[in-house]
Amino acid sequence: MTDNGAMLRLVVATVLALCAAGPVTLVLPNPEAVAAARPVLSSAPAVPMVGEKLTLRTRLSTRIERPVRLERRSGRTWITVRQGESTRRGVVRFSISAPDTATSLRVVAKEHRAGGQHYAAVVSRPATVQGSRQAVGLSVSLDPGGLVDAAVTVSHARPGRSVALQAQGPDGRWSTIAVRRSGASRVLLDDATTISAVRGTPLRAWVSAYRGAEGASSPVHQPPSVSVPTVLAGDQVRLAVTTGGAVDVVRFYVDGVPVAVDTAAPWETVMDPRVGDHDFVARAVGPLESVLSPVVGHALAASPIGVDSGVAEGFALERVQSGLALPTSAAATPGGAVLVTEKGGQVVAVQPTAEAGNAAWSPPRVVLDLTADVADEGDGGLTGIAVDPDFADNGYVYLAYVLDGGPDGLPSQQVARFTWDGTVLQPASRHLVLGSVTGAACSAPEKIRTPDCVPLIGEAHTIGDLAFDGEGRLLVGVGDGALYTAPGGLRGRVEAWRAQDPEVLAGKVLRIDPATGRGVADNPLHTGDGSSNASRVLALGLRNPFRFAVRGDQLVLGDVGENAWEEIDVMSLGDGDGSVPNFGWPCREGDSDTALGDVSDPDSPWRGCLDVRAPGGSRAPAHAYPHTGNGGSLTGGVFLDSPGYPDSLRGRYVFGDYTQMFIRTAELTVGGGVSAVTDLADSSAAGGPVKFFTGPDGWVWSVSIVSGSLERIRWTGEGPDDTCPVGSFRRSFHDLDGPDSAFDQEYTSDPEYSWMYPYVAVQLPSQGLAEATCEPDIRLPSTDGSPWASHDDPDGRPHPGDRFGTSWRGRIDVEPGTYRVRVAGSEWVRLWIDNQEVHDFYADEFWGDARVHDVVLTKGQHVLRAEHVHGDREVAAAAITWERVGGPPSVSIVLPANGHVAANGSVPWSLVVSDPDGDDVAALSGRTELAVDLLHYTGNAFHAHPSSRISGQLSGTFSLDDVHAPGNLVARLRATVTDASGASTTSLPAYVCLPGSTAGPCAP
Repeated sequence: MTDNGAMLRLVVATVLALCAAGPVTLVLPNPEAVAAARPVLSSAPAVPMVGEKLTLRTRLSTRIERPVRLERRSGRTWITVRQGESTRRGVVRFSISAPDTATSLRVVAKEHRAGGQHYAAVVSRPATVQGSRQAVGLSVSLDPGGLVDAAVTVSHARPGRSVALQAQGPDGRWSTIAVRRSGASRVLLDDATTISAVRGTPLRAWVSAYRGAEGASSPVHQPPSVSVPTVLAGDQVRLAVTTGGAVDVVRFYVDGVPVAVDTAAPWETVMDPRVGDHDFVARAVGPLESVLSPVVGHALAASPIGVDSGVAEGFALERVQSGLALPTSAAATPGGAVLVTEKGGQVVAVQPTAEAGNAAWSPPRVVLDLTADVADEGDGGLTGIAVDPDFADNGYVYLAYVLDGGPDGLPSQQVARFTWDGTVLQPASRHLVLGSVTGAACSAPEKIRTPDCVPLIGEAHTIGDLAFDGEGRLLVGVGDGALYTAPGGLRGRVEAWRAQDPEVLAGKVLRIDPATGRGVADNPLHTGDGSSNASRVLALGLRNPFRFAVRGDQLVLGDVGENAWEEIDVMSLGDGDGSVPNFGWPCREGDSDTALGDVSDPDSPWRGCLDVRAPGGSRAPAHAYPHTGNGGSLTGGVFLDSPGYPDSLRGRYVFGDYTQMFIRTAELTVGGGVSAVTDLADSSAAGGPVKFFTGPDGWVWSVSIVSGSLERIRWTGEGPDDTCPVGSFRRSFHDLDGPDSAFDQEYTSDPEYSWMYPYVAVQLPSQGLAEATCEPDIRLPSTDGSPWASHDDPDGRPHPGDRFGTSWRGRIDVEPGTYRVRVAGSEWVRLWIDNQEVHDFYADEFWGDARVHDVVLTKGQHVLRAEHVHGDREVAAAAITWERVGGPPSVSIVLPANGHVAANGSVPWSLVVSDPDGDDVAALSGRTELAVDLLHYTGNAFHAHPSSRISGQLSGTFSLDDVHAPGNLVARLRATVTDASGASTTSLPAYVCLPGSTAGPCAP
């Protein structure tokens, strides 16, 4: 075999040889003629579907009928697949189903004789045919009218072919909901199919069978689905979800407020963690519909209280200035001065010293003296102060006080404006804003509704706080002015009903024009010119709204309770629905009805409470806490807004209690909920706060009436300096001997119980008898001596071995649940857990089960403080133990899928409850409550309207509508269950989307 070059040389040599021999004619074959000799085999359609009927055609040059066959190449051979005849015109046709693989075909006509003629064999040129798989696409969208638009694309357009949109039923079968016939590659299905007809349903496009080709479907369009959010906590919180079906975007919400949007998987976002309990939810949005994920909770614990400091880790409670005489309130001016009101009627200024900047503050300096005008008995006095928002331009300062009634002894209450001249408040600048009607013209029962009269009975629940809203209107807090000794207590003080009467300026928060004192047009009961008392009312049903704060369009009220509860109330300043917020007093206190007897009795003076106590008749508190042995006196606060506070704490609400002696912080949601309440300072450090305000340095300051000082809450970020680690207790011994010992005093005021009084009267001095030690438990082993003394350092007091106190203080870290605390001691024992009194009485065996207390504790650290008082008995001993005897109950809410409301507005619901300690479901059922609130959104923010409270049921149906704010309402449900031990658990919230809602987590 030669290569190509040799072959070429051979051909050329041959041609030259022939030329040398003489003239030669070289005839080469005509390629076109050769091609024409082999007929072309064509197929139709050109691009067939697999299985579709395919027509093969060719034309022989012979114009006779002759046998033909269709052959298929198989390897190196041809196999006959069809036989037939050509027409008289030589046309050959065969029909086959389009194969799914490339197949080479040809037509063969063998040698043939007919009519004495010989016809040579004819073989067509091979043709390769192959059917292609069908491709069907479906694109869906939702038009503004809520109809489903479906666009179907097909890879093989065929005239008259049926194209359908189909939905899959629960049984897996497909049903047609829209159909068209088309010959185009794109078909629009615009039948009037509503989203409600296909919500949550898989969809597909179906193209019918055609000429042997099977019907084909598009990929199934699955409705969107979304998982429970996962929460990964660290320096930041990362939220992530997984989705199924068609999803375009995922929106993330925290506590009902949108925080992030992600447009591509993996779906996630990162946010800064905040102290408190939060709920996270995500909405996956697809082309047609969206779906809300289940809710997940996340809690970030606040720093625990330092045992030695009494202040939460990272905080410092610093004294700015002392020497104040019963300070009641304070406000900072833009120039850096702090103006403080003193109960007796003076205003003093504390200013940063020039040489030390803001690090040092001047001694108090009197800048206004109203002592001749102010009645300071009881709760009275100079009680409130506010600086005008335009103080830098006008120098206005507003004061609230009780006006001395003079000889007739009929005090009244006023708000007056004074002007700051840079040095003092000018007495001559006095301008009366509120309370022009005084004395008998205001105090007589028939006169209390006189416009601009602020009546007062007795010496308590007086006028109190002042503040400005964002529009520059003045807010005034007024107590019910009706606390006095009456037979039957509250039941006999019918004047307390004034808190419910909109024409009486008592038990209210007022909103007035700071220049005229008239009510402003935005007030819910405004009657036109603002001169009526009702026109001034912003909120009613309050016992003593002693302190409050404005934050955005929210007003946060601290309402001082009567016998059982202190409450924080939250309301919107911009409801604008014409109804006045009613917080229930005197018909309700906290979440409970007050002791007014049978208010349904026709002769009861309290029959009006039937309406107040009815569902929707009053607002429940956002937060309430019970009285202790010291009662309670809530001091509403302000917010940790300084950038000096860490992100996790900034914006938390600060409040305190004057009698229980604490300062706490809480998370206040944009919807008005209060959660994650934690201690910031206990009774060893809080100092009896009566006012919180933002100081000139941006830190939150407090006014302590107990120590007569200004304190500030500064963030240091430093850890605790506790001498004893968590789980141990600092033990100290204290001297109760000496000439002033309570055990040497005579108690004659109550001879029957004089044996108790030495112990009741004893307060352990701060000084210890010896260096404190860290102990593993709260225990004083039985002793008749002096436990701190030694042979080298004996007890040299007048009564060695007697008259001493022992104190313990430490932190424990526990799981949530009910703890049984057992108190034992030879004499008197006091025990506090988290500043709440647990035991303050004798603790010897005589008192039996009175020494056993069940206490519900949350997960985390808790401060225990105990004292044992040893008098003259022979032996001293004490022991306090605790054990977990039960866990908290559980409760969850079951709602329809994705929380949608039925067309008639009904929402079926049920609760699943259980208790690890064996409380049966029936018992738990009687201690459940379902709280339904309507969240009214304005943009991304909302305020909450209580809708209903359903108690003692595990299932039911309630109705919702969006008449109040069409399209802008979302229902939020929360369930609470309490077990027999008193432990309560509140469920994660569930969000319910009203028809047409475009707000919050319900935005489509």
